[in-house]
Amino acid sequence: MSDYLDPSEWLHLAQQLDRGDKASHRHTCGEGQKLLVENKEAGYAAWCYRCSMLGFVPHPKPSLAERIAALRAAKKADEEEQADPRPPMPANFDVSTWPSYAQVWLYKAGLSKPMIAERGIYWCERIKRVVIPILNGSTLCYWQARGFEPERPKYLNPKVDKPIYKMGDRGGLVVITEDILSAVKVGQVCDAWSILGTSMPEGLPMALNARSVAIWLDPDKAGRNGAGKLYRGLSAAGIPVRVIRSDMDPKCYSRSQIEEFLAC
Repeated sequence: MSDYLDPSEWLHLAQQLDRGDKASHRHTCGEGQKLLVENKEAGYAAWCYRCSMLGFVPHPKPSLAERIAALRAAKKADEEEQADPRPPMPANFDVSTWPSYAQVWLYKAGLSKPMIAERGIYWCERIKRVVIPILNGSTLCYWQARGFEPERPKYLNPKVDKPIYKMGDRGGLVVITEDILSAVKVGQVCDAWSILGTSMPEGLPMALNARSVAIWLDPDKAGRNGAGKLYRGLSAAGIPVRVIRSDMDPKCYSRSQIEEFLAC
């Protein structure tokens, strides 16, 4: 007996599902809905819990022309999203129903489900991004949407003036981070301000008011270049500043590791 299910037994069932969905059906091996079929990112899959047989059929690879067309459509959709100051909708606040990679991204940054709910962070299936709203008091003033597709921009931001996202009000050292989650994570140790990118916001030197600054952006090329420009700009404004360099984003480190970086 083959260990693999004949696609004719289940493939048509999996093809009826939207990407990421799954469903249970009867199998020819017996009664009850023991056959699980799924439409995964990589392809269609099946598994029978009774006879322990599995099946898999990969999604057909798109042609070069189809890939180019899809990228153009995605770029246009991203531009339209950024042109609208309103946050992307619909909003799904039930973290347990999000794709696992979106959940892990937040959990790795040290955010628990209550913390995610407290900050109003949600998943938007239409654009397949985690959306982080930024409030000024109780008023929404900005949003940032984090994506996970390698061929598309990591972050979407509305085309309005960027605020500075501030975590903590202890006084003393301010750590400048690139993204919100890094500010949340570093903000457990000291004041952390996210500049929502790598360029220096207008008015940052004045807002710092001569406080000591540590610049800790992401370790990619954009982060390294941005850190250098920030350093030169803040130094020219007479602000005591240094650059922290690390192998990972600040949000990927534990509290004790962050304390070690700040102590160096």
